[in-house]
Amino acid sequence: MNKTYILPIEQQNLAHRLSRLSGRIYSKTVSTIFKLKKNKDMWLSKNDMEKLIKLYASEFSMHSQSKQGVVQQYYTNLKSFFKSMDKADNPKPPYRTRKFNKVIYKKSAIRLKNGILKLSNGRGTTPLKIKAKSLNQKPKYVEIIYHHREQVYKLHIVVKIENKQIDYDNDKTLAIDLGQIHPMVTFDGKQSLIYNGGKLNSFIRFRNKELAKLQTKMSRCKKYSNLWNKLNRAKKKLMLKSRNKIMDVLQKYTSHLISYCIKNKVSTIVIGDIKGIRENISFGAKTNQKLHQWVYKRLTDMIEYKAKSVGIKVDYQEESYTSQTCCQCGNRHKPTNRNYICKCGFSFHRDSIGAINILKKYTIGTLEDKTDWLEGELTSSYGIRYKSNSISCQTEWNIRPFGRDISA
Repeated sequence: MNKTYILPIEQQNLAHRLSRLSGRIYSKTVSTIFKLKKNKDMWLSKNDMEKLIKLYASEFSMHSQSKQGVVQQYYTNLKSFFKSMDKADNPKPPYRTRKFNKVIYKKSAIRLKNGILKLSNGRGTTPLKIKAKSLNQKPKYVEIIYHHREQVYKLHIVVKIENKQIDYDNDKTLAIDLGQIHPMVTFDGKQSLIYNGGKLNSFIRFRNKELAKLQTKMSRCKKYSNLWNKLNRAKKKLMLKSRNKIMDVLQKYTSHLISYCIKNKVSTIVIGDIKGIRENISFGAKTNQKLHQWVYKRLTDMIEYKAKSVGIKVDYQEESYTSQTCCQCGNRHKPTNRNYICKCGFSFHRDSIGAINILKKYTIGTLEDKTDWLEGELTSSYGIRYKSNSISCQTEWNIRPFGRDISA
């Protein structure tokens, strides 16, 4: 499994110059290919283009493999165009030139010694040096990428890691019911976990409130004036900090979930399928805003890649009426709050009922079967609450080849 880590760059001027050179090579590649296509009606091969760029960029202070990497980047995009010709109505090849472009370093240009990552830019030129004291593995490749929100260049290093793989083979399944108030509620046949969404929703509400204030002030200013630019910078800073806070909640919750699955020998995670929930909605301004800002796609993507890294299968289950059907008698009842109380006397947390019935639908195939399929009595749901430094995994599974000074 490849994983990307991000490091700050101190030599911002050098990174800016390299990005400009990379943009010139990319633009030369685009213009040459389209000129040949127009005049000769043929596509230039990648090998011939690399030879041409070698002559064109011979005086550029860049590593030869970095120059080739730019050409390969364009041909990867061009390959996608050829693949889409049979599917899309009117596909267009990548035709835009770029003033700036990412800079790619391959293994031959990367050196690691005494906690310093040294990236060569060719013989006799200034290398890019990055402090990474806890880095104990040479990256597969490295990229310099401009972060528009922060307006700085950062180093993306890609490494290969092998997470702890599950050493059991069974059919134990854990079901997940996704929600807005509680991002995840799980059930594995015995225990239900409720991942509290209080902090997550408070971060989103705070962002909306402060964003509305800034946008109101910006609407009263002349566009691109000094005050408008100042407010725009504050807006970008707000969005970046809010995004980081939201991602921190999701990362910690999903890591805790995977560790719980490994500890309890879960081999399959089944998620309630809510695709299309935002289509043609009309529940009022506030509810519509909540649905459109729901981060369930980020959450499911994290669950998928983390589960895959340890060998746990992920599947989806259609979830209609799962939160309304009693898991004891099978009657349908739509609760008005977070507690589900059935006329048969059964009561439980509404989202936990959803997770239980998703598991039932996945294992049995229907909610109509009224036989008691649960083993033993249901225990009370267990709550997981987010705190920035206190959520710990139940078992160590995420192998980090780097120390804590690097962010994933």
